[in-house]
Amino acid sequence: KFDSFKKNIEIHLHTYIWIAKKTADYMIKRKISGNILLFSSIYGFLGQDLNLYKRTQMRENMTYSIIKGAIINYIRQMSSFYGKYKIRVNSISPGGLIGHNAGNTKFQNKNFIKNYSNKVPLRRLGKPAEISKSVVFLVSPMASYITGTNFIVDGGISIV
Repeated sequence: KFDSFKKNIEIHLHTYIWIAKKTADYMIKRKISGNILLFSSIYGFLGQDLNLYKRTQMRENMTYSIIKGAIINYIRQMSSFYGKYKIRVNSISPGGLIGHNAGNTKFQNKNFIKNYSNKVPLRRLGKPAEISKSVVFLVSPMASYITGTNFIVDGGISIV
């Protein structure tokens, strides 16, 4: 429904982008160099593979893809503008992760896990700890020359 679409854009996209902008502006005002790291998803740059949802209650989510795609483009814009202030801006796009479904305590449907794992070159969903390690890298001095990058951590699903 259109109202749900608008509400999701307002809550998830507008606030996410506005908080990142206000953070960067605060950093400039205080002369703080550093980095801003946002989260996107593989669905920010890939179309959803609806075959992954066979024999599940899951379905396509247009709004999610729109929001995540906008975040990827926003980090490019931010890094272009804020680079002169020594502020790096990147995003991480995880693939499917094992764990609770959003909004409840249930894990993913077993059919989804099987469908997804069969498509991923590493033959499994990712673990949250694998994403957190990429966070540590991107905010560390080891990544001091990386900005405007969407860092993909997806077990290789985006290459097939």
